[in-house]
Amino acid sequence: MTDSTPENAPSKNGQLRRKFFYWFSASLLTITLLIVVYYLIWGQFSEWTDDAYVSGNQVILTPQVSGIITKITADDTDFVEEGRILIQLDTTDAVIRLEKCKDELAQTVRSIVQKFELVKELSAEREARRAELLRAEQDFKHREKLIDAGGVSLEDLEHAIANLSVAMANLALTEHKLRAAYAEVEGTTVENHPIVNASKDNLRAAWVALERCKIAAPVTGLIAQRRAQVGTWVNPNDPLLAIVPLDQMWVNANYKEVQLKNIRIGQPAKLVSDTYGGSVTYEGTVLGVAGGTGAVFSILPPQNATGNWIKIVQRVPVRISLNPKQLKEFPLRLGLSMEVSTDTHNREGSYVPLIKPEKPIYETDIFELQEIGAEGLIQEILQTNMILGADVGTGDETS
Repeated sequence: MTDSTPENAPSKNGQLRRKFFYWFSASLLTITLLIVVYYLIWGQFSEWTDDAYVSGNQVILTPQVSGIITKITADDTDFVEEGRILIQLDTTDAVIRLEKCKDELAQTVRSIVQKFELVKELSAEREARRAELLRAEQDFKHREKLIDAGGVSLEDLEHAIANLSVAMANLALTEHKLRAAYAEVEGTTVENHPIVNASKDNLRAAWVALERCKIAAPVTGLIAQRRAQVGTWVNPNDPLLAIVPLDQMWVNANYKEVQLKNIRIGQPAKLVSDTYGGSVTYEGTVLGVAGGTGAVFSILPPQNATGNWIKIVQRVPVRISLNPKQLKEFPLRLGLSMEVSTDTHNREGSYVPLIKPEKPIYETDIFELQEIGAEGLIQEILQTNMILGADVGTGDETS
């Protein structure tokens, strides 16, 4: 019995080794098979990268006129809506300029009314000169007939001839004055006279300059990088603060150049943010591939035409949109890290985007609102100063 134990030990060890080798081989084969199946079904149709970051618009708020900042109504991290007044400039100079333009427009309207009235005055004077000429002609004709019969003296006839010449000259002078006066108002009214229009434009400019002392938010978003300080003199184009629209964000996924072969516009993508982790998976769509690598657009692009050149795999930014509903529910911030997996099953899309119709991508109308109110003020000044409501036709006065 004691002699049989050592003889059976090697056979048991061999069986254990064979079983271990069998299960190891089976496990390795299974894993390999799973990897192959995964690659054939999913792996070859997916491109993944963790070199991806959130990008978006940064609206830099700048003044349109110079002035001293008197009020600031929002600070960094505040959420503001489009149209809200964020910064107020001192309005003293703008108010003075507006009042001056109001007075200038009122004076201009009154002077143009005088020009129209002058046309009417000269028209009436012309009729009087015509009557005088008619009387002078009749006097001359009567005296001319009676001179042979001795009914009038030669002196009376000479006076009649002189009066006729004077009447003709006076009529001609009045005609020229009327033409000169009419040339200043021909084809216009007081409201649309060129001089009045110029004064209107000056008033509109002064009104808009006053409105531009109120600097409004052109978009809805978060305030960032506030540089504005109360009491600081600012000039046009000086950056005051930035606004980050939370609904205008996308992801730039920096894929390696060897991963771009099957990337096409319109392919779906899954994105995970380091901020929310795996609990939130964003749905995205490939919008386009950048026109060059990130290195090319750097401040100091690399120069590879040297003797110690080493090839480095380049990365190209791929722009991926985000689902607006998810972006609203789980807002992101510029520069956050993302992991991106693009599904490349559908490779029928274009690698180069199609030409899009020319239309605004982003727009705001707050600057168009600055002129609202100016027309009402102009009409009020016109009605107040058009005392006689003067008007003129298009040419009857010179006939």
